[in-house]
Amino acid sequence: MPRLIMIEGPRSGDSFQLGPESFIGFQNGHIALLPRQDRNACCYIRGTAPERFELRNMGPPERILVNGEGVRQTLLHHGDLISIADSLMIFDSDGSQTESSGITGLAQLNPAAAGAGGGAMGDQRFGAIQAGEHSDMMLGTVSIRREDLQRENINFRQKHYADHAQVLSEIKDDRRVKTLFQVIAKISTILDLQTLLDELLSVIFEVLPADRGSILLYDEGNRRLRTVASRSRRPGNAKVKISKTIVKEVLRTRDSLLTADAQRDQRLDMAMSIVDENIRSALCVPLVRQEHILGIVFLDTFEAGRQFNRDDCELLTAIAMQAAMALENARLIKEMGDRERIRHELDLASMIQKQLLPKKLPRSQFIEVYGKMIPAKEMSGDYFDFMDHDGEGNFHICIGDVSGKGLPAGLVMIMARSYFRPLTKATESPRAILAEANRLLHADTRRDVFMSALLLYWSDALGKFIWSGAGHEHLIVYRARTRRAEAIKAGGCVLAAVRDADAIFQEHELHLEPGDSLVLYTDGVTEAKNPAGEFFAQDSLDPVKRLVELYGHLSAKDLLEAILWELKQFINGAEQADDITVVTVKRPANPMAGP
Repeated sequence: MPRLIMIEGPRSGDSFQLGPESFIGFQNGHIALLPRQDRNACCYIRGTAPERFELRNMGPPERILVNGEGVRQTLLHHGDLISIADSLMIFDSDGSQTESSGITGLAQLNPAAAGAGGGAMGDQRFGAIQAGEHSDMMLGTVSIRREDLQRENINFRQKHYADHAQVLSEIKDDRRVKTLFQVIAKISTILDLQTLLDELLSVIFEVLPADRGSILLYDEGNRRLRTVASRSRRPGNAKVKISKTIVKEVLRTRDSLLTADAQRDQRLDMAMSIVDENIRSALCVPLVRQEHILGIVFLDTFEAGRQFNRDDCELLTAIAMQAAMALENARLIKEMGDRERIRHELDLASMIQKQLLPKKLPRSQFIEVYGKMIPAKEMSGDYFDFMDHDGEGNFHICIGDVSGKGLPAGLVMIMARSYFRPLTKATESPRAILAEANRLLHADTRRDVFMSALLLYWSDALGKFIWSGAGHEHLIVYRARTRRAEAIKAGGCVLAAVRDADAIFQEHELHLEPGDSLVLYTDGVTEAKNPAGEFFAQDSLDPVKRLVELYGHLSAKDLLEAILWELKQFINGAEQADDITVVTVKRPANPMAGP
């Protein structure tokens, strides 16, 4: 299905999938898809035939612009630009985007995992753990019927223990209490997560009549239970046939469940494998820590004389409670180590990225250029570069901003640089370079990744800039003659949003008279926040223009430093929310020579 991609406005970077009939209007001050009868709808897009979509304006013609012209009714074509108030969208119908599918997994089974009601699971991430042959269990939405549980022949249900005192009070047998303390002693000092899981299964097999067993931990990133440790008394037969119905019930209630004498009931959802493998009984116990389910322990038996009983269920429940505490400790230790490793790798990546920034300024008889980037995190999604081709006044200037922040945006930034540099050697045309870079980025990035950009070409022989925009911030031009600043809309379409957008990119000329200046920037400037949460330039570009008017008479370097100093005063110690990049250009009043 086609979609609308927001390339300018409050929801820049968002996209909306269009159905057979989609109503568009304002919701909380922003463009959104609305219900059919919503009075805030200002237009709708209807599919009248396969690959044929028609836009109908529900108000005055000037309210909706398609490719710059007011319309009442028009057919949409791939790449059409639709303007509503301060929002600009592009109609994408190339059919290449990947559809995202909703995940029906543990987020719907486990209230803690879903972050609703039972607390958030966000701090309980174990991630993928490499330990031999593992399997995943993706479970559907929870829908447990009484007859399903009856079919599983559940003989005993053990409520989750609330604290240590309850653990000991419930276990009456002195031998089992001693066993529990031995288990605690063995696992409490193990800090490596995988070693802990393997040792836990080993201890369980020493004290319980299990023939096979598995520990599954919750992997929040993939919304599923992941098998991280398995054990069997029979070599080569370690994979447990896990009942989804039982697991769902354990996740829903946090109870431990005992299924005894499974051979008598062939209606189990484990199907004929129960009969074929002579499975006699099964135990499923949750690993719970502070009301969060970390995972489960699932055991089964083959031998008629090795069936689980109620005492086994109570003991495994007590062991699981202690194991959950040890798991939490091991997880914290692992996270600390991971954080240190990630910190080191991010520092290294940040150093590499800084080395990719231009080390030399372009050489020109008539133009001064300066640039600086201040990342909000270790890696920046902002980009600027100077490509000086011969040292004789022929160079490109590029500035860009990748959607998102941090490492993913930084990697796309590096990817974009690797495209722009060779492309600027192949042609001078900013429009042609942006069009080709767009195709390359569209092919190599996910559909939710975009990059805005401005590309300018200067030649001393021409004495002017040739430039093209890709959905970036305005160009701010300071005119020395009037001492006023003007904003020029960048236009174009953000890179990687649409596969073939050549017609959208346009080429323009910009003349700078002696004494004039040019300021290019990313949205980290306009969206810089002070401690009160106010944006530097939230409603208009006037604050930016005033800065340029105040300091536009300075050199390129002094102008840039003055802008950053003023931003720092405005931010006033608040956390930097986004990368800040500024490039300044100056045509001195007294150049060495004239073109």
